[in-house]
Amino acid sequence: MTKKNSLHLPQEVMTEILLRLPVKILLRCRCVCKSWRSLISHDSNFATSHFQLFASRSHRLLFMYNDEPKTLSIDFNASLYDDSTFSSLSLRFLHPRSRLQIGGSCRGFLFLHCHKGLYLWNPSTGIHKKIPNSPITIASNHNTSKLLCGFAYDPIMDDYLVVLGSKYNYNPIDLEIFSLRAKKWKQIEVDSHLPYTKTAKSVDGPIVGLFLNGSIHWLVFNYETKRKVIVAFDLKEMRMSEIAIPDRFYKDSIFIDYDLFVFGGLISAWIVKKHKVEIWVMQDYAVHSSWTKTVNFSFHPAPEFNPIYFTNCGDIVGTVGDGGLVKFDDKGHLLEYRSYGDCFFDRSQMVVYTESLLSFPGGIEQA
Repeated sequence: MTKKNSLHLPQEVMTEILLRLPVKILLRCRCVCKSWRSLISHDSNFATSHFQLFASRSHRLLFMYNDEPKTLSIDFNASLYDDSTFSSLSLRFLHPRSRLQIGGSCRGFLFLHCHKGLYLWNPSTGIHKKIPNSPITIASNHNTSKLLCGFAYDPIMDDYLVVLGSKYNYNPIDLEIFSLRAKKWKQIEVDSHLPYTKTAKSVDGPIVGLFLNGSIHWLVFNYETKRKVIVAFDLKEMRMSEIAIPDRFYKDSIFIDYDLFVFGGLISAWIVKKHKVEIWVMQDYAVHSSWTKTVNFSFHPAPEFNPIYFTNCGDIVGTVGDGGLVKFDDKGHLLEYRSYGDCFFDRSQMVVYTESLLSFPGGIEQA
């Protein structure tokens, strides 16, 4: 009786194979053997390399119910009818009645805040960490309101940063930043008095910033000029600047909705007017003349369409007012529609996040 030869691949070859698997499959592969579990769960170099390979094609949409810590995650690069791409996520580390707000998404992590604390959470792996409340929040005794919130990553320091902007009436905005590595908050001194307040769209909570090009961007209302503008906080320079939005925001008096999002890796602004969608893309960062109307179409009969994401195939996914998701191509042709129940989106928050195996920076304990 001859002994069968077993096939042994070199470790570097096996690593290259595993690097090309999606997060969902890799999490299952942890059960294969101890070496795979160690590589997938504890090797920061592997997690970083995997994120760099998959970051551009592993985005998901997360719905978080407002009245309980319950979430639904959807891969909207797949068909909206494919139930296998749906997953329900649990936030067991939170109190069942915690009223959460999503404060931003970055590199697979979400920033969450509620009245009991602030948290960083990776929905893909479940790791999380509670961070301390800001000194301004503690000292304010509820006399100030949260105007801005943002979440970002500093690649030079390998650090995750939370930015909060608080305001009392028309007083200057108090800006502060939390460094996960330093484990502390610091107040940010700004040169101007920042004459900004919320837009009509953001009256129910702080304005969530969009992190791109090393800055966090917010769509706000300048009460001195009476115009909506984008303000950008540069994390390297620690300064705030203003970026004008497309003139078309002012040439039509009635809009149904509007917001910022990322379109093809660029800062973009979408506007919905009755049954018409416009998407403006800033081709050259912070250059007003580079705003270009990239998408312009009418849609029927879908009501109250709000764009969320531009897929890898060039399709546009968004919500509709009857509690569903729709997918259009860039010419406005309806590709898919799926309902998720009456008023589903009225009871939830949404955020786009990237699947990742990333953990907190080295030396910072995992919760």
